[in-house]
Amino acid sequence: MHSHPMSFVDANVADLDRSVDFYRGLFDLPSPGISEDTGGRRRAELSAGPAVLRLTEVGPDGAAGDWITDDLQKGFRHIGFKVSDLDARADRVRAAGVPFHLEPTDAVGGVRIAFFQDPDGLMLEFIQGTLTYHKVWSERLRSAERDMPVPDTPRFDHVAVTVQDLDRALRFYRETLGFDVIGQLFHEQDPRGFVITYLRAGDTVLELFTYDAAKSGPSRPGDDEFGFSTIGFDTDEGEASAARLKEAGAQSSATAFDRSWQRFLDPDGIPLTLRTAR
Repeated sequence: MHSHPMSFVDANVADLDRSVDFYRGLFDLPSPGISEDTGGRRRAELSAGPAVLRLTEVGPDGAAGDWITDDLQKGFRHIGFKVSDLDARADRVRAAGVPFHLEPTDAVGGVRIAFFQDPDGLMLEFIQGTLTYHKVWSERLRSAERDMPVPDTPRFDHVAVTVQDLDRALRFYRETLGFDVIGQLFHEQDPRGFVITYLRAGDTVLELFTYDAAKSGPSRPGDDEFGFSTIGFDTDEGEASAARLKEAGAQSSATAFDRSWQRFLDPDGIPLTLRTAR
């Protein structure tokens, strides 16, 4: 079984031009390609290194959805971008009048982080440094991570999701998409019993948040709701990959795609899209 790299994340926006200006201004991303989705809505594809952020314009009448900023809500939490100088990037965020959800701070694992939201509420993270894991699962992957060059401009690094059961989530992503675990961080001072498990997904990372505390949700993003829509993975195995997802408990989405674009919900209700190479 091949690994299935994370290749894109989809998000819905009210005003595509506003959002493109936001990301180009704060992330120094190149001019995007503009196209239309199957419903005729404008879409911009912003390349940020190993993955693409695809923004689809749903217009001002889109819905807010049920996503909240509490990480105890199951489902999507944020997108992380690696930077070389977080504080300089943070100065640009402030200058643009964008409020921080978390001001720049030194975090568990020996990295420096900051959180803020895009104009439609999508949670974003800047992260500087390489993690020092409390538990290393793969020395090879940890070494490869340390050897990755520090980017001059923000580079797509990870997507974080909250899951109900870590063992179940690990079985799902390791056995169906071929991900390997890099390591874990244990937030021992967090009364919620917070653990992050890091899975290598091609040249990006999927972060699994787990808590001992009770969780809510999951959030259920809709086609016309602002913010996160789906995580996209590439495969060259076609129907074999789709069959493994179904056998592992993924549910096919009602959203209509042809066979090269298939959408599923993982066991925690997180929308995934499987893109088959033509």
